[in-house]
Amino acid sequence: MRQVEIENQLREVVSRLITEVDLATDQGRLDINLISEDAWIPILKEVYQCPNLINLNRKHKNFPGIDLGDEQDRVAFQITSSIDLEKVKSTLEQFKKRNYKNSFDELYIFTLRKKQKSYSQDIINKIIESNIVFDAKRHIIDPGDVLAAVTSLRLPAQERILQEFRTILGDVEASIKNINAPQSIPYILVSNLIKITLPTTLYAAELLIDEKNILAKAEINFGYKNKYPNKHTIVRFAFKNAGYDFNGWVLYENRIFSFYNVETDMRFKTIIDNGTIEELKSEEIAHHELLEYQNLFKYLMRDTLRDQLSYFNINWNRDYNQFYFLPTANDNDQRKEEWIGKKLAKRSVYEKKYQTKDPTKIAFFKHLAFDISFLNFELNWYATITPTWYYTKNLYKKNYFHDDLLSKQKRLEHNHSVRDQVRFLGYYLTKNCSEKSIISFDELVEFQCVSTVELEENEDLSYSIEEDIDEN
Repeated sequence: MRQVEIENQLREVVSRLITEVDLATDQGRLDINLISEDAWIPILKEVYQCPNLINLNRKHKNFPGIDLGDEQDRVAFQITSSIDLEKVKSTLEQFKKRNYKNSFDELYIFTLRKKQKSYSQDIINKIIESNIVFDAKRHIIDPGDVLAAVTSLRLPAQERILQEFRTILGDVEASIKNINAPQSIPYILVSNLIKITLPTTLYAAELLIDEKNILAKAEINFGYKNKYPNKHTIVRFAFKNAGYDFNGWVLYENRIFSFYNVETDMRFKTIIDNGTIEELKSEEIAHHELLEYQNLFKYLMRDTLRDQLSYFNINWNRDYNQFYFLPTANDNDQRKEEWIGKKLAKRSVYEKKYQTKDPTKIAFFKHLAFDISFLNFELNWYATITPTWYYTKNLYKKNYFHDDLLSKQKRLEHNHSVRDQVRFLGYYLTKNCSEKSIISFDELVEFQCVSTVELEENEDLSYSIEEDIDEN
Protein backbone atom coordinates (compact mmCIF):
# COMPACT_ATOMS: atom_id res chain seq x y z
CA MET A 1 0.00 0.00 0.00
CA ARG A 2 2.81 2.39 0.89
CA GLN A 3 4.54 1.56 -2.41
CA VAL A 4 1.41 2.51 -4.37
CA GLU A 5 1.02 5.79 -2.47
CA ILE A 6 4.62 6.82 -3.13
CA GLU A 7 4.35 5.96 -6.83
CA ASN A 8 1.12 7.98 -7.10
CA GLN A 9 2.80 10.95 -5.42
CA LEU A 10 5.80 10.63 -7.74
CA ARG A 11 3.55 10.68 -10.81
CA GLU A 12 1.63 13.69 -9.51
CA VAL A 13 4.70 15.80 -8.70
CA VAL A 14 6.44 14.97 -12.01
CA SER A 15 3.27 15.85 -13.93
CA ARG A 16 3.05 19.20 -12.11
CA LEU A 17 6.74 19.83 -12.73
CA ILE A 18 6.43 19.29 -16.49
CA THR A 19 3.41 21.63 -16.58
CA GLU A 20 5.29 24.37 -14.72
CA VAL A 21 8.33 24.08 -17.02
CA ASP A 22 6.02 24.27 -20.05
CA LEU A 23 4.51 27.47 -18.62
CA ALA A 24 7.90 29.01 -17.89
CA THR A 25 9.21 28.14 -21.36
CA ASP A 26 6.10 29.53 -23.06
CA GLN A 27 6.70 32.78 -21.17
CA GLY A 28 10.29 32.92 -22.43
CA ARG A 29 11.75 32.08 -19.01
CA LEU A 30 14.80 30.19 -20.26
CA ASP A 31 16.50 30.72 -16.90
CA ILE A 32 14.50 27.67 -15.85
CA ASN A 33 17.44 25.65 -17.23
CA LEU A 34 19.82 27.27 -14.74
CA ILE A 35 17.46 26.58 -11.84
CA SER A 36 17.28 22.93 -12.85
CA GLU A 37 20.99 22.22 -13.31
CA ASP A 38 21.80 21.85 -9.59
CA ALA A 39 18.35 20.70 -8.51
CA TRP A 40 18.35 17.55 -10.64
CA ILE A 41 21.84 16.39 -9.59
CA PRO A 42 20.76 14.26 -6.56
CA ILE A 43 18.13 12.45 -8.64
CA LEU A 44 20.35 11.81 -11.67
CA LYS A 45 23.15 10.64 -9.37
CA GLU A 46 20.98 7.92 -7.91
CA VAL A 47 19.04 6.88 -11.01
CA TYR A 48 22.02 6.75 -13.39
CA GLN A 49 24.60 5.57 -10.86
CA CYS A 50 27.02 8.48 -11.17
CA PRO A 51 27.86 9.47 -7.56
CA ASN A 52 30.45 12.09 -8.54
CA LEU A 53 28.13 14.10 -10.80
CA ILE A 54 28.77 17.86 -10.53
CA ASN A 55 27.63 21.06 -12.21
CA LEU A 56 30.36 21.77 -14.77
CA ASN A 57 29.26 25.41 -15.01
CA ARG A 58 30.52 25.83 -11.44
CA LYS A 59 33.89 24.48 -12.57
CA HIS A 60 34.05 26.76 -15.61
CA LYS A 61 31.43 29.45 -16.11
CA ASN A 62 29.15 28.71 -19.08
CA PHE A 63 30.77 25.35 -19.72
CA PRO A 64 29.98 24.88 -23.44
CA GLY A 65 27.83 22.05 -24.71
CA ILE A 66 27.19 20.09 -21.49
CA ASP A 67 26.03 21.05 -18.00
CA LEU A 68 26.66 18.13 -15.63
CA GLY A 69 29.44 15.59 -15.59
CA ASP A 70 30.90 12.70 -13.64
CA GLU A 71 34.50 12.44 -14.80
CA GLN A 72 35.13 9.32 -12.76
CA ASP A 73 32.30 7.29 -14.31
CA ARG A 74 32.62 9.31 -17.55
CA VAL A 75 28.95 10.31 -17.88
CA ALA A 76 27.72 13.76 -18.98
CA PHE A 77 24.31 15.46 -19.15
CA GLN A 78 22.99 18.42 -21.11
CA ILE A 79 19.97 20.02 -19.37
CA THR A 80 17.60 21.85 -21.69
CA SER A 81 13.98 22.92 -22.07
CA SER A 82 14.30 22.60 -25.85
CA ILE A 83 12.89 19.38 -27.27
CA ASP A 84 13.58 19.70 -31.01
CA LEU A 85 16.16 17.86 -33.10
CA GLU A 86 18.15 21.06 -33.68
CA LYS A 87 19.04 21.22 -29.99
CA VAL A 88 20.16 17.59 -30.08
CA LYS A 89 22.30 18.26 -33.16
CA SER A 90 23.96 21.37 -31.69
CA THR A 91 24.76 19.54 -28.44
CA LEU A 92 26.35 16.62 -30.27
CA GLU A 93 28.30 18.95 -32.54
CA GLN A 94 29.71 20.75 -29.49
CA PHE A 95 30.56 17.44 -27.86
CA LYS A 96 32.43 16.36 -30.99
CA LYS A 97 34.10 19.72 -31.64
CA ARG A 98 35.49 20.03 -28.12
CA ASN A 99 36.69 16.42 -27.89
CA TYR A 100 34.65 15.67 -24.79
CA LYS A 101 35.10 12.00 -25.66
CA ASN A 102 38.45 12.28 -23.86
CA SER A 103 36.58 12.85 -20.59
CA PHE A 104 33.17 11.23 -21.14
CA ASP A 105 32.06 7.98 -22.77
CA GLU A 106 28.33 8.58 -22.46
CA LEU A 107 26.15 11.64 -23.03
CA TYR A 108 22.51 12.12 -22.03
CA ILE A 109 20.39 15.00 -23.31
CA PHE A 110 17.82 15.65 -20.59
CA THR A 111 14.79 17.66 -21.77
CA LEU A 112 12.90 19.31 -18.92
CA ARG A 113 9.73 19.08 -20.99
CA LYS A 114 8.13 16.00 -22.55
CA LYS A 115 10.40 15.01 -25.42
CA GLN A 116 9.33 14.41 -29.02
CA LYS A 117 7.95 10.99 -29.92
CA SER A 118 10.98 10.27 -32.10
CA TYR A 119 14.29 11.68 -33.30
CA SER A 120 16.11 10.80 -36.53
CA GLN A 121 18.88 8.38 -35.65
CA ASP A 122 20.27 8.66 -39.20
CA ILE A 123 20.86 12.41 -38.79
CA ILE A 124 22.40 11.83 -35.37
CA ASN A 125 24.76 9.17 -36.76
CA LYS A 126 26.04 11.56 -39.42
CA ILE A 127 27.07 14.00 -36.69
CA ILE A 128 28.63 11.68 -34.15
CA GLU A 129 30.28 9.32 -36.67
CA SER A 130 32.36 6.99 -34.48
CA ASN A 131 33.19 9.54 -31.78
CA ILE A 132 30.50 8.52 -29.30
CA VAL A 133 27.74 5.95 -28.90
CA PHE A 134 24.46 7.89 -28.84
CA ASP A 135 21.11 6.12 -29.19
CA ALA A 136 18.26 8.62 -29.46
CA LYS A 137 15.82 6.23 -27.77
CA ARG A 138 18.12 5.69 -24.77
CA HIS A 139 20.15 8.87 -24.47
CA ILE A 140 17.46 11.51 -24.99
CA ILE A 141 15.50 11.47 -21.74
CA ASP A 142 12.77 13.52 -20.09
CA PRO A 143 11.22 13.56 -16.57
CA GLY A 144 8.93 10.70 -17.60
CA ASP A 145 11.94 8.50 -18.35
CA VAL A 146 13.49 9.41 -15.00
CA LEU A 147 10.20 8.61 -13.26
CA ALA A 148 10.07 5.19 -14.95
CA ALA A 149 13.58 4.46 -13.68
CA VAL A 150 12.71 5.65 -10.16
CA THR A 151 9.73 3.29 -9.88
CA SER A 152 12.10 0.35 -10.33
CA LEU A 153 14.09 1.37 -7.25
CA ARG A 154 13.46 0.24 -3.70
CA LEU A 155 10.92 2.11 -1.59
CA PRO A 156 13.43 4.08 0.57
CA ALA A 157 15.13 5.37 -2.59
CA GLN A 158 11.76 6.33 -4.07
CA GLU A 159 10.89 8.28 -0.91
CA ARG A 160 14.22 10.16 -1.03
CA ILE A 161 13.74 11.02 -4.69
CA LEU A 162 10.14 12.13 -4.07
CA GLN A 163 11.49 14.78 -1.68
CA GLU A 164 14.01 15.90 -4.30
CA PHE A 165 11.23 16.19 -6.91
CA ARG A 166 9.24 18.33 -4.47
CA THR A 167 12.26 20.57 -3.96
CA ILE A 168 12.64 21.06 -7.72
CA LEU A 169 8.92 21.82 -8.06
CA GLY A 170 9.17 24.42 -5.29
CA ASP A 171 12.13 26.08 -7.02
CA VAL A 172 10.36 26.20 -10.38
CA GLU A 173 7.09 27.51 -8.94
CA ALA A 174 8.93 30.21 -7.02
CA SER A 175 10.77 31.32 -10.16
CA ILE A 176 7.64 31.96 -12.23
CA LYS A 177 5.40 33.61 -9.63
CA ASN A 178 5.98 37.05 -11.15
CA ILE A 179 4.54 36.16 -14.56
CA ASN A 180 1.14 37.83 -13.83
CA ALA A 181 2.52 40.93 -12.11
CA PRO A 182 1.23 44.51 -12.75
CA GLN A 183 2.43 46.69 -15.66
CA SER A 184 5.71 48.48 -14.86
CA ILE A 185 4.92 48.57 -11.13
CA PRO A 186 7.61 47.41 -8.72
CA TYR A 187 6.35 45.09 -6.02
CA ILE A 188 7.71 42.65 -3.47
CA LEU A 189 7.36 38.99 -4.40
CA VAL A 190 7.35 36.70 -1.37
CA SER A 191 8.68 33.27 -2.29
CA ASN A 192 8.12 29.98 -0.48
CA LEU A 193 11.81 29.95 0.47
CA ILE A 194 12.75 30.66 4.05
CA LYS A 195 16.33 30.97 5.21
CA ILE A 196 17.33 28.69 8.08
CA THR A 197 20.27 28.59 10.46
CA LEU A 198 21.75 25.27 11.53
CA PRO A 199 24.25 24.37 14.24
CA THR A 200 27.79 24.32 12.90
CA THR A 201 28.49 21.06 14.75
CA LEU A 202 26.88 17.65 14.87
CA TYR A 203 27.87 14.61 16.88
CA ALA A 204 28.45 10.96 16.04
CA ALA A 205 29.17 7.89 18.15
CA GLU A 206 29.29 4.11 17.79
CA LEU A 207 26.27 2.22 19.11
CA LEU A 208 26.80 -0.02 22.13
CA ILE A 209 23.53 -1.84 22.82
CA ASP A 210 22.24 -5.22 24.03
CA GLU A 211 19.67 -5.95 21.36
CA LYS A 212 18.15 -9.02 23.01
CA ASN A 213 17.67 -7.20 26.32
CA ILE A 214 16.14 -4.18 24.57
CA LEU A 215 13.63 -6.32 22.67
CA ALA A 216 12.75 -8.33 25.80
CA LYS A 217 11.92 -5.09 27.63
CA ALA A 218 10.02 -3.80 24.60
CA GLU A 219 7.83 -6.91 24.68
CA ILE A 220 7.10 -6.39 28.39
CA ASN A 221 6.62 -2.60 28.19
CA PHE A 222 4.93 -2.23 24.80
CA GLY A 223 3.86 -5.69 23.68
CA TYR A 224 6.34 -5.67 20.79
CA LYS A 225 6.85 -9.18 19.37
CA ASN A 226 8.60 -8.82 16.02
CA LYS A 227 11.61 -11.15 16.08
CA TYR A 228 13.47 -9.45 13.21
CA PRO A 229 13.30 -5.68 13.70
CA ASN A 230 15.70 -3.33 11.92
CA LYS A 231 18.39 -1.42 13.80
CA HIS A 232 16.38 1.82 13.81
CA THR A 233 13.47 0.10 15.59
CA ILE A 234 15.80 -1.44 18.18
CA VAL A 235 17.40 1.92 18.99
CA ARG A 236 13.98 3.59 19.21
CA PHE A 237 12.88 0.97 21.75
CA ALA A 238 16.13 1.49 23.66
CA PHE A 239 15.10 5.13 24.08
CA LYS A 240 11.47 4.27 24.86
CA ASN A 241 12.49 1.68 27.47
CA ALA A 242 14.42 4.49 29.19
CA GLY A 243 11.38 6.79 29.02
CA TYR A 244 12.44 8.88 26.00
CA ASP A 245 10.62 9.31 22.70
CA PHE A 246 12.21 11.76 20.27
CA ASN A 247 13.32 11.89 16.65
CA GLY A 248 16.44 14.06 16.28
CA TRP A 249 18.89 11.28 15.43
CA VAL A 250 19.87 9.20 12.40
CA LEU A 251 21.68 5.85 12.09
CA TYR A 252 24.31 4.91 9.55
CA GLU A 253 26.70 1.95 9.68
CA ASN A 254 26.22 1.29 13.41
CA ARG A 255 26.78 4.97 14.26
CA ILE A 256 24.24 7.44 15.56
CA PHE A 257 24.33 11.07 14.37
CA SER A 258 22.60 13.98 16.04
CA PHE A 259 22.67 17.75 16.45
CA TYR A 260 22.15 17.04 20.16
CA ASN A 261 25.38 16.76 22.12
CA VAL A 262 25.48 13.00 22.66
CA GLU A 263 28.26 13.42 25.24
CA THR A 264 26.20 15.54 27.65
CA ASP A 265 22.65 14.58 26.66
CA MET A 266 21.54 11.89 29.12
CA ARG A 267 19.18 10.31 26.58
CA PHE A 268 22.14 8.84 24.70
CA LYS A 269 24.04 7.62 27.75
CA THR A 270 22.96 3.95 27.65
CA ILE A 271 23.22 3.33 23.89
CA ILE A 272 26.62 4.67 22.81
CA ASP A 273 30.29 3.89 23.33
CA ASN A 274 31.51 7.11 24.97
CA GLY A 275 35.03 6.55 23.72
CA THR A 276 33.91 6.88 20.10
CA ILE A 277 32.15 10.27 20.28
CA GLU A 278 33.16 12.67 17.49
CA GLU A 279 32.36 16.30 16.84
CA LEU A 280 31.84 16.87 13.10
CA LYS A 281 31.39 19.99 11.02
CA SER A 282 27.86 20.17 9.62
CA GLU A 283 29.07 21.36 6.23
CA GLU A 284 31.41 18.39 5.89
CA ILE A 285 28.48 15.99 6.18
CA ALA A 286 26.07 18.13 4.16
CA HIS A 287 28.49 18.25 1.19
CA HIS A 288 30.09 14.84 1.63
CA GLU A 289 31.12 13.07 -1.59
CA LEU A 290 28.91 10.11 -0.62
CA LEU A 291 25.23 10.62 -1.38
CA GLU A 292 24.36 8.57 1.70
CA TYR A 293 25.84 11.24 3.99
CA GLN A 294 24.07 14.06 2.13
CA ASN A 295 20.76 12.24 2.58
CA LEU A 296 21.62 11.52 6.20
CA PHE A 297 22.05 15.25 6.80
CA LYS A 298 18.67 16.10 5.27
CA TYR A 299 16.92 13.40 7.28
CA LEU A 300 18.60 14.71 10.42
CA MET A 301 17.33 18.24 9.72
CA ARG A 302 13.81 16.96 9.16
CA ASP A 303 13.73 14.71 12.22
CA THR A 304 15.22 17.39 14.47
CA LEU A 305 12.50 19.74 13.23
CA ARG A 306 9.93 17.08 14.18
CA ASP A 307 11.10 17.41 17.78
CA GLN A 308 10.98 21.20 17.67
CA LEU A 309 7.52 21.47 16.18
CA SER A 310 6.01 18.81 18.45
CA TYR A 311 6.27 21.36 21.28
CA PHE A 312 3.75 23.49 19.37
CA ASN A 313 1.29 20.64 18.73
CA ILE A 314 2.44 20.12 15.16
CA ASN A 315 2.63 16.45 14.25
CA TRP A 316 4.50 14.54 11.54
CA ASN A 317 2.46 12.60 8.99
CA ARG A 318 4.59 9.65 7.88
CA ASP A 319 2.25 8.66 5.01
CA TYR A 320 2.65 11.99 3.20
CA ASN A 321 5.97 13.16 4.68
CA GLN A 322 4.49 16.44 5.91
CA PHE A 323 3.76 18.36 9.08
CA TYR A 324 0.22 19.21 10.23
CA PHE A 325 -1.40 21.19 13.05
CA LEU A 326 -3.10 19.37 15.92
CA PRO A 327 -5.57 20.96 18.38
CA THR A 328 -4.02 22.27 21.58
CA ALA A 329 -6.41 19.93 23.40
CA ASN A 330 -8.05 16.86 21.87
CA ASP A 331 -11.60 18.03 22.65
CA ASN A 332 -11.13 21.44 20.98
CA ASP A 333 -13.40 22.12 18.03
CA GLN A 334 -11.03 24.65 16.48
CA ARG A 335 -7.53 26.06 16.70
CA LYS A 336 -6.62 29.53 15.49
CA GLU A 337 -3.20 31.15 15.49
CA GLU A 338 -2.44 34.87 15.50
CA TRP A 339 -0.11 36.28 12.90
CA ILE A 340 0.86 39.63 11.47
CA GLY A 341 0.92 40.45 7.78
CA LYS A 342 -0.21 44.00 7.25
CA LYS A 343 -2.20 43.81 10.47
CA LEU A 344 -2.95 41.42 13.30
CA ALA A 345 -5.17 38.54 12.17
CA LYS A 346 -6.10 34.99 13.10
CA ARG A 347 -5.88 31.93 10.88
CA SER A 348 -7.67 28.63 11.38
CA VAL A 349 -5.18 25.76 11.39
CA TYR A 350 -7.45 23.00 12.70
CA GLU A 351 -11.19 22.35 12.77
CA LYS A 352 -13.45 19.53 13.88
CA LYS A 353 -16.17 19.01 11.26
CA TYR A 354 -19.53 17.46 12.16
CA GLN A 355 -21.89 15.45 9.98
CA THR A 356 -24.68 17.43 8.32
CA LYS A 357 -27.33 14.77 8.89
CA ASP A 358 -26.34 14.13 12.50
CA PRO A 359 -24.53 17.14 14.06
CA THR A 360 -23.68 15.06 17.15
CA LYS A 361 -21.30 12.88 15.11
CA ILE A 362 -17.88 13.89 13.82
CA ALA A 363 -17.40 13.68 10.04
CA PHE A 364 -13.66 14.42 9.94
CA PHE A 365 -10.87 16.62 11.29
CA LYS A 366 -9.34 19.24 9.00
CA HIS A 367 -5.69 20.21 9.55
CA LEU A 368 -3.50 22.81 7.86
CA ALA A 369 -0.43 20.90 6.68
CA PHE A 370 2.84 21.71 4.95
CA ASP A 371 5.76 20.00 3.22
CA ILE A 372 9.29 21.15 3.97
CA SER A 373 12.29 20.40 1.75
CA PHE A 374 15.83 21.59 2.40
CA LEU A 375 18.33 22.98 -0.08
CA ASN A 376 21.73 24.62 0.08
CA PHE A 377 22.68 27.58 -2.08
CA GLU A 378 25.97 29.45 -1.88
CA LEU A 379 26.69 28.11 1.63
CA ASN A 380 23.27 29.19 2.95
CA TRP A 381 20.52 26.74 3.87
CA TYR A 382 16.89 27.28 2.90
CA ALA A 383 13.63 25.45 3.42
CA THR A 384 10.88 25.37 0.82
CA ILE A 385 7.38 25.50 2.31
CA THR A 386 4.47 23.97 0.40
CA PRO A 387 1.08 24.32 2.14
CA THR A 388 -1.67 21.73 1.84
CA TRP A 389 -4.41 20.13 3.97
CA TYR A 390 -4.72 16.85 5.82
CA TYR A 391 -8.03 15.21 6.74
CA THR A 392 -8.10 12.64 9.54
CA LYS A 393 -10.62 10.37 11.23
CA ASN A 394 -9.05 10.48 14.71
CA LEU A 395 -6.44 13.32 14.57
CA TYR A 396 -3.79 10.90 13.27
CA LYS A 397 -5.10 8.36 10.75
CA LYS A 398 -6.07 9.53 7.27
CA ASN A 399 -9.79 9.89 6.71
CA TYR A 400 -11.26 7.47 4.18
CA PHE A 401 -12.42 10.43 2.03
CA HIS A 402 -9.16 12.37 2.41
CA ASP A 403 -8.29 12.53 -1.30
CA ASP A 404 -11.79 13.70 -2.29
CA LEU A 405 -11.86 16.33 0.46
CA LEU A 406 -8.39 17.59 -0.50
CA SER A 407 -9.33 17.85 -4.19
CA LYS A 408 -12.45 19.81 -3.31
CA GLN A 409 -10.46 22.19 -1.09
CA LYS A 410 -7.81 22.76 -3.79
CA ARG A 411 -10.52 23.69 -6.30
CA LEU A 412 -11.76 26.38 -3.92
CA GLU A 413 -8.34 27.94 -3.37
CA HIS A 414 -6.88 30.69 -5.55
CA ASN A 415 -3.29 31.91 -5.86
CA HIS A 416 -3.75 34.53 -3.14
CA SER A 417 -5.05 31.86 -0.72
CA VAL A 418 -1.95 29.71 -1.19
CA ARG A 419 0.28 32.80 -0.99
CA ASP A 420 -1.28 33.80 2.33
CA GLN A 421 -0.84 30.28 3.67
CA VAL A 422 2.87 30.43 2.80
CA ARG A 423 3.21 33.84 4.46
CA PHE A 424 1.40 32.61 7.58
CA LEU A 425 3.59 29.50 7.85
CA GLY A 426 6.72 31.59 7.37
CA TYR A 427 5.61 33.94 10.13
CA TYR A 428 4.68 31.06 12.45
CA LEU A 429 7.98 29.21 12.00
CA THR A 430 10.05 32.39 12.41
CA LYS A 431 8.19 33.36 15.57
CA ASN A 432 8.24 29.96 17.26
CA CYS A 433 11.59 28.58 16.11
CA SER A 434 13.84 31.30 17.49
CA GLU A 435 17.60 31.51 17.39
CA LYS A 436 17.68 29.40 20.56
CA SER A 437 16.24 26.47 18.60
CA ILE A 438 18.53 23.96 16.95
CA ILE A 439 17.01 24.89 13.58
CA SER A 440 16.01 28.55 13.51
CA PHE A 441 14.01 30.26 10.76
CA ASP A 442 14.52 33.69 9.27
CA GLU A 443 11.83 35.55 7.32
CA LEU A 444 10.59 34.38 3.93
CA VAL A 445 12.89 35.32 1.06
CA GLU A 446 11.59 38.35 -0.83
CA PHE A 447 12.40 39.55 -4.34
CA GLN A 448 11.75 43.04 -5.70
CA CYS A 449 10.26 42.63 -9.16
CA VAL A 450 9.06 44.83 -12.01
CA SER A 451 6.09 43.43 -13.87
CA THR A 452 5.31 43.62 -17.58
CA VAL A 453 1.78 42.15 -17.44
CA GLU A 454 -1.40 43.98 -16.52
CA LEU A 455 -3.09 43.31 -13.19
CA GLU A 456 -6.20 41.17 -13.20
CA GLU A 457 -9.26 43.06 -12.08
CA ASN A 458 -9.47 43.61 -8.31
CA GLU A 459 -6.23 41.72 -7.65
CA ASP A 460 -3.31 43.42 -5.93
CA LEU A 461 0.03 41.61 -5.74
CA SER A 462 1.83 44.27 -3.74
CA TYR A 463 2.88 42.87 -0.40
CA SER A 464 2.66 46.27 1.24
CA ILE A 465 -1.09 46.62 0.71
CA GLU A 466 -2.29 43.02 0.88
CA GLU A 467 -5.20 42.29 3.18
CA ASP A 468 -4.69 39.65 5.87
CA ILE A 469 -7.54 37.22 5.50
CA ASP A 470 -8.83 34.82 8.12
CA GLU A 471 -9.67 31.87 5.94
CA ASN A 472 -12.85 31.00 7.79
